[in-house]
Amino acid sequence: MSKIPFELKSYGVTTVGERGQIVIPSEIRKKLDLKKGDKFLVFSREGSMIAMIKPEKFDKILNNIIKHLQVFKALK
Repeated sequence: MSKIPFELKSYGVTTVGERGQIVIPSEIRKKLDLKKGDKFLVFSREGSMIAMIKPEKFDKILNNIIKHLQVFKALK
């Protein structure tokens, strides 16, 4: 059995409203310092999971991936 490479924690239950809006539970909003007006990229995997990430955090992840790929390319 493979190990999940990240920790999952439940922060409660939310509901999709009439206009498609969801409320992010206050505990996770405080933990991630989320503010009114913050923007997110939204992803889904096979219709079973939704992931949201701030664009500036996603840029940082992509830059790390690019650096690692450049190292692998140089090893060829």
